[in-house]
Amino acid sequence: MCGRYSIGPEIETLVEKLKVALPPDFAPHYNAAPSQHLPIVSNRHLGQIILYQWGMIPSWAKNSSGQRLINARSETVHEKNTFKRAFRSQRCLVPAGGYYEWKKTSQGKEPYRIVLADKSPFVFAGIWQPSSELSATQTPEYCIITTQAPNSIRDIHDRMPVILDKAAWDFWLSDTEDEEGLHDILRPLGDNKLQAYPVSKRVNNVQNDDVELVEPITNT
Repeated sequence: MCGRYSIGPEIETLVEKLKVALPPDFAPHYNAAPSQHLPIVSNRHLGQIILYQWGMIPSWAKNSSGQRLINARSETVHEKNTFKRAFRSQRCLVPAGGYYEWKKTSQGKEPYRIVLADKSPFVFAGIWQPSSELSATQTPEYCIITTQAPNSIRDIHDRMPVILDKAAWDFWLSDTEDEEGLHDILRPLGDNKLQAYPVSKRVNNVQNDDVELVEPITNT
């Protein structure tokens, strides 16, 4: 599951690595949430970062309220009717600096931010579709592919977004028909690749969107 993440000034590092142009009006999102318009690189617009809406409205939905699919499981994304067309030809990279998960404790759910151990920014594997007829906007929509979480963070959540290795970025955005190869790169990270730390419960409210949300706190 991935229902919240952050992408701030570290996107400048990804811009250099991806060799893409950043929109001049880009604003950091320290609490990126479903339905927001967020930066991605799609195989439709190579060479630039553009804003797509997080959450795909499936063809079977009767309305847009509560029907957006924000995640697709890596194990079935290539075969489920809702996702398989996008998996074959409509793929994207989703820049991020970290993502949030909530750990169940005796005191309730506690938010954690999960980042790469070396603190470097990364990209999630995503798929996209043109704007649904039910959408209030004409903005294309995307969702993030998830996989099993490594043992090191499984006590927080057993799923995590697929973080693509840099060597796989071009292949994911290519027009390849190698579905087996595409599916093969949607794999979990090793136990030593991620680090998790507790953050403020202010992240629970999507209206809060400031740099303090990514700062670690000390649980008492």
